[in-house]
Amino acid sequence: MKTHILRRTITRSIAAAWLGSCLLAGGSAIAQDAPKLVTVNAGFVPVTDVAALYLGEEVGLFKKHGLQLKANVASTGGVPAVMSGEYHFAFTALVNILQARDKGLPLKIIAAGSSSTGVKGADVTMIHAGPKSGIQSAKDLEGKTVSVNALNGLLQMMGKAAVKADGGDPNKVKFIELGFAEALAALQAGRTDAMVGAEPFGTAAIAAGFPPISSPYQAMSPKSMLTSGYFTSEAQLKANPELFKNLRAAINESIEYAQKNPDAVRKQLPKFTKLGADVAAKLILPNYLTAIPPESVEMFSKSGNEFGMLTKPAVYDTVVWNGK
Repeated sequence: MKTHILRRTITRSIAAAWLGSCLLAGGSAIAQDAPKLVTVNAGFVPVTDVAALYLGEEVGLFKKHGLQLKANVASTGGVPAVMSGEYHFAFTALVNILQARDKGLPLKIIAAGSSSTGVKGADVTMIHAGPKSGIQSAKDLEGKTVSVNALNGLLQMMGKAAVKADGGDPNKVKFIELGFAEALAALQAGRTDAMVGAEPFGTAAIAAGFPPISSPYQAMSPKSMLTSGYFTSEAQLKANPELFKNLRAAINESIEYAQKNPDAVRKQLPKFTKLGADVAAKLILPNYLTAIPPESVEMFSKSGNEFGMLTKPAVYDTVVWNGK
């Protein structure tokens, strides 16, 4: 009797040990077979628009497509680093991409960045002036000094478009270049008459007593329009198209998630900007839409040519990657 019990005990112990070794071996094999994430280096300016991708990385949307996002601060928009291959992709205003291509740089838009709200008086870019300045609309900017963050860039284009749409002469406006923080200080000190602002500095200007007198994007389109994008070089696309297919899928899912979760977007902002949670809770968010509408490219191309920022019209199919 004792012999049978002993045999059963030994048999069970051997079986348990064998099963345990199989499980351990299987677990090890699974761990070894798990695909490694591919790190994609990105160049981002620290603005509200890119919060969608920080959020997408946090909730696992890049991991879902086998990627890990490494964001780098790129104050110049990241064009040189993308061209050299240091960054896989970067973010910038749509007009900046058109200007780079206009100069012969082979860049392609791989995904939408952000879009205007399409709401007058509550957009991501507005023109601000003091209530005692006598400036009531964009036409009143004739003969005035107006700050933009970069000469011949997006905000100067928007300022000119707003003045023209209001019946004024854009050539009579004196645009000067000031960083956003400097621009608000200059406006408060009376060194400038108005500023073309962008979030979060638009909200800061309103809080400081400088309400919006114009919503420039409405001068181009009464509807929400694409204003920025994520781009890479044609050489990188040719070398690794599968990587960029996965990347575009991750970006698009991040954008869709951000559009549905604005509170989560706001929580991202203090992590990569100097904004406090109180400011992040109040500012105007862009629309996060995945479409790259031909009409948006055409409108920026038209305005760029009209205001001397581009030398030739942009062709949609040469600017936007078709995914092949």
